[in-house]
Amino acid sequence: MKGKKAGTVVLEAPAGNLSLSIGLCTFVYEEPKEAKPVVRAEAESTTVSALSVFFPSNEVFVFYELREPLGKESLPGWSTI
Repeated sequence: MKGKKAGTVVLEAPAGNLSLSIGLCTFVYEEPKEAKPVVRAEAESTTVSALSVFFPSNEVFVFYELREPLGKESLPGWSTI
């Protein structure tokens, strides 16, 4: 059911699109320094931030802002958009 504050986010890519209807969701913004100690080093080396969207259906969608790798050879198929 769409509420007055509901919205739709569309992520477009050459292989297809992904649409998310966002209403009655909870948003959590996190930085790598806030990660659990067991994964903090990896999070700090690969991501800048993360935005988690928690849906009323108990599903979660996470948007990651990734760091550019130090050497583009380190990730096969890496390209800058």
